[in-house]
Amino acid sequence: MIVPRKVIVLVADGARMLLLRNDGGAEAPDLTVIAHRDGVAPPDRDLFDDAPGRTFQSHGPGRSAYESGSLHDALERAFLAAAAQTLGDHVGADTPGIIVVADPVSLGYLRQHYPPAARARLLAELSRDFTGMRTTSIARHLVEA
Repeated sequence: MIVPRKVIVLVADGARMLLLRNDGGAEAPDLTVIAHRDGVAPPDRDLFDDAPGRTFQSHGPGRSAYESGSLHDALERAFLAAAAQTLGDHVGADTPGIIVVADPVSLGYLRQHYPPAARARLLAELSRDFTGMRTTSIARHLVEA
């Protein structure tokens, strides 16, 4: 993939976000960190202190459990919405394009929250997880993609 100069790259998952800008050439990107954020999304076992409640039927011996939902997933979705907002805050009229790299689930949540300015400049979306990599490795993988 050719990564144009000054393109913004968002690398995210449910707990980490890197916002990068290519200050190098299109063939040999040099990614500079614009923004970095780590979220806190502990597992559900740490968020809930008990099993879901039970309800009894008014007639007969039937019982059912209340749905408890997943607070972990809710925290990840909120973090990804904030990451999309941060991306929108850094997009200007001089931004040539945006590349978004995230795991498949996170990419789905990010798509729901792209600001209009970011959506208009979207060049590519990669369904991969690059959040644990250094910027040099991310640049190499972008060129190879």
